[in-house]
Amino acid sequence: MKSLLVLSAVLALVAAETYKTDHDSLDVESIVTNADTLKALTQCFLDKGDCDETATAFKKVLPEATATACAKCTPAQKHMLRRYLEEVKKTSAEDFEALGKKYDPEGKYVSALREAISNA
Repeated sequence: MKSLLVLSAVLALVAAETYKTDHDSLDVESIVTNADTLKALTQCFLDKGDCDETATAFKKVLPEATATACAKCTPAQKHMLRRYLEEVKKTSAEDFEALGKKYDPEGKYVSALREAISNA
């Protein structure tokens, strides 16, 4: 019985160590394949445009997610970030570079982040 209580406590702690999952079912493909939507999201992340509720939620955790190689990201969030960054890099090198300068100005975290999301 004691082991069950300890296991339950550990599982609760692990569950609390991820970002909120409210948007984990978001259809990231519909976002990254729509040029206008992708641009609007990127402009939000770069403080150059308006943010809707979903974009605001992601923008809020981007600095920490970048600095910690997405340590608190769920698998779905890692997948969304990977797809988003792939498409921005492919469609707008300028925006991709601007995101890097904003969220990792010294380039300290990019390698670890890429590795963390590479298989997502």
